Amino acid sequence: MQGRPAILVATTVLVLLAAPGTAIAAATVNLDQWASTDHAWQNGNLNGNNSRYPEGGIVPFRLAMEGLAAGDHQIHINYDFTAGGHKAYDFLATWNVTNANGQICSVSGGGISSMCPSLPGSSSGAFPSDGAAMDGLTVHGAEAYSAAPRRLTIWGGTIQSISAPVHSGSPAGNSSADIVVRFRSTGSAVLLAWGGHLAQSAYWNRSNGGVSDGAGQVSGSPWHMRTLQLDGAGNKNQDRSIQPSAIVGELPPFALAPPTPTPRPPAPAGPAVTPRSGGGATPPPGPLSPAGPPGGPAGPPVTLPPTETLVIVTGTSRAAEAAAGAVACVAVGLLALLPAIRRRGRR
Repeated sequence: MQGRPAILVATTVLVLLAAPGTAIAAATVNLDQWASTDHAWQNGNLNGNNSRYPEGGIVPFRLAMEGLAAGDHQIHINYDFTAGGHKAYDFLATWNVTNANGQICSVSGGGISSMCPSLPGSSSGAFPSDGAAMDGLTVHGAEAYSAAPRRLTIWGGTIQSISAPVHSGSPAGNSSADIVVRFRSTGSAVLLAWGGHLAQSAYWNRSNGGVSDGAGQVSGSPWHMRTLQLDGAGNKNQDRSIQPSAIVGELPPFALAPPTPTPRPPAPAGPAVTPRSGGGATPPPGPLSPAGPPGGPAGPPVTLPPTETLVIVTGTSRAAEAAAGAVACVAVGLLALLPAIRRRGRR
């Protein structure tokens, strides 16, 4: 009888650890980010030696969670919104928009999932739009300016909810945004993937007449992406940073949008128009066209005259022709007078 309390306590602990909705003692969490020039996942930090990202680019992240109990879980994704007073990661986006090219199971880094290389089918959930405003602009406007898709992808489970970002700290210095992801795992392994969008100076704040204030303006200290508090466990936190030296240039507006029809190029300029002495301008000569004036309705078909043969008479031929005509007239006159001349001769 004396051994029963100890057995009961041990059994209770095992049941609690194995119950759905809790992270069991052996759970591990590993966060990688994509080094764009190394073309590999990096379990450490990004800098100018392993990465080149433009403002407006998207840094991919993958989070491998192992040793989970099947069931409901939650985790925080936390990112630096400003660093040293400049916009850093302004919102979260789909993981493989501009980099990584689907290499979610690459053996580089430390966050490779135990489900690799044969991952189950994935699903995703949309990141809520961020209505936070500063400097007369909103994060929602930055999302539209980028036109990047914004979804969190999961393997080994389903996403149940994603909270809207909650901002803390002063945007004039260092501030962060935090979202809570609730998901349900089907087994012991879950893989999450998302991207951190690098704030664009063309939007922050040049779009409203201000000075450049995007990720390329951060100097000195790096900024961070973090995962925190898996099921409330503070010891499951991960943190990855990117140095300012990894930011080069920026993308144009809507660079990530689907392609749109290319507008027709303008018509080439014609010959210069020469002013007339009487005022106005004389249009340059050009070929006739049945299409009418550019941009106007089609005109009637243009009919060219039939080909004509021209007979050229020189001056010498005209003189000979006149002389011959005069001789003919004299001869006709003489013939008319001939009967009268004959009667006079008979008398």
